[in-house]
Amino acid sequence: MTQTRENGVEFGDLQDDLSAATYPLSSDRLLEEFGDRMMSHANGSVTVRELLEPLGSGTYGSPTEVRQELMNMIGEGAIGRKDYTDRGGQEQAVDYEEESF
Repeated sequence: MTQTRENGVEFGDLQDDLSAATYPLSSDRLLEEFGDRMMSHANGSVTVRELLEPLGSGTYGSPTEVRQELMNMIGEGAIGRKDYTDRGGQEQAVDYEEESF
């Protein structure tokens, strides 16, 4: 089994199933086989169909292309709290004045 989490998105078994599919793979066939599969992220979950159906017809040459398209379409919804850091307090922006010597 391969790693199922990528950049905050949990692919689950979909990762292995995409790797086992035969390529090139049309978007119609992809949605037929995997459209109802769920992917979860920090702010909820989404189906493959919800992400890829709006793109219309196309062809994927590899599982990497499919994963990249899914990641592109899921967007910032997967990152959780934007600009969050667990490294302490927020650093204040330093306002340096330009000095001429």
